[in-house]
Amino acid sequence: MDLIAVSVIGGLSLGAIYALITLGLVLGYRATDTLNFSHGQFMLLAAYLTGKWQATTTLPFAVVALAALAVTGIAGALLYRVVLQRMVGLPHFMPVIATLGFAAVADGAMGILFGAEQFVITVPGLPDSFVTIFGARFSVESLVLTAFGFLLALGVAGALHYTDLGRRVRAAGQDPLLASQGGIRVHVIYLGSWFVSAALAGVAGIVHASSTVVTPGMVELALLAFPAMLLGGLDSIGGALAGGAIVGLLQGFVAAYLGGEYVNVVTYIALLIVMLFMPEGLYGTKKVSRV
Repeated sequence: MDLIAVSVIGGLSLGAIYALITLGLVLGYRATDTLNFSHGQFMLLAAYLTGKWQATTTLPFAVVALAALAVTGIAGALLYRVVLQRMVGLPHFMPVIATLGFAAVADGAMGILFGAEQFVITVPGLPDSFVTIFGARFSVESLVLTAFGFLLALGVAGALHYTDLGRRVRAAGQDPLLASQGGIRVHVIYLGSWFVSAALAGVAGIVHASSTVVTPGMVELALLAFPAMLLGGLDSIGGALAGGAIVGLLQGFVAAYLGGEYVNVVTYIALLIVMLFMPEGLYGTKKVSRV
């Protein structure tokens, strides 16, 4: 029973990170039909800035984290405004290549700015006690951060689904011409979507780094979230949450019962099976073609 508890709780902890990452990826994709392969760099940027400023200033953690997220969001918005917006009408692979190029530039810039420094992010106010669940001990801090990750992802998803702003975002993504004719400032919506997308990646980076050390290897976590995005559906907000939770749980059980070396293999096998029978993912929009 304790191994099951470790698998479930550990999987959900990872699933909360995946949900935040995937939600940001889906938001950027729905806005501009672009898969962002520099999402991990936004995670790392927010974590680096938070760790650096927490170590070198006396500002409260909330101020430091919000400032880091603001900078990260602005970087995401600039990527859209300076690069992606100029690629409208070009083949779809061009913006993807642009995000790969931006990732390489961002890696080099962060390497120059932060060098080989490693930072530890401490979230104040969280209890440092432990709790036993079905015979397994868990840090209360990790449980709180897991709950926070899922609640934030649910809040953003709910806002996108039920608010007028969310309806504008969905309209701009589905039919930009019709949305602009209806009075929606499409490019402002796109700019804001990329700001929020990058900021969500930043939150995921800060939450993840609070239980480990900030290192350049963090960017790999965003690449591991792509199966969650594809599993849930490229354009599905709800699918982002479901995909993150499912992949997190799957990896938790695989790591506990088979070993960490099998995690990626089993994850991508499961993804291939789902894509074989459900190409749009679990909740993605099904495309209808007429002959």
